Amino acid sequence: VERMASSAYTQAGQAADALRRGELTQNSQVDPLADSDDRLIAMLSYVTQLVLPVIMPIIVLLSESSKKRPFQRYHAVQSLALVVVFWGVFILASIGIGIIQIIPILGALIGIFAFLCISPLYFLGGIALMLYYGYQAYKGRRFAIPGLTSFLTDQGWL
Repeated sequence: VERMASSAYTQAGQAADALRRGELTQNSQVDPLADSDDRLIAMLSYVTQLVLPVIMPIIVLLSESSKKRPFQRYHAVQSLALVVVFWGVFILASIGIGIIQIIPILGALIGIFAFLCISPLYFLGGIALMLYYGYQAYKGRRFAIPGLTSFLTDQGWL
């Protein structure tokens, strides 16, 4: 457990450093084996998260063809993990804001600020990321999302 916690702490630090530098992707390379169908399915794995979260990546991962198409599988796993992290952070933030709202006047002000100002920015940022990563996948790129991809690789999922 300590090893996992230490690894997660290191990866989070590396991801924070990369994001401070403005890097949304790392190790971006064009995959020469990805054909147009692979690129389309990979793009849809990200973009459909905006409408029907987790459905497309699960379909890709359960299909027999994804076992023969590593590009599709790579992006399906990565997009599925990204949406799980996105919703996990949202749920934890909502719980934190709910706890803070117990404070009489200050809690209500913080709750209103979070709901009206921070939540829309969070969701717009999520939409922008999904569209950006979908575009990169459609261009045939196999890229690493800072922090997330290294975690998925360490777990053996990528």
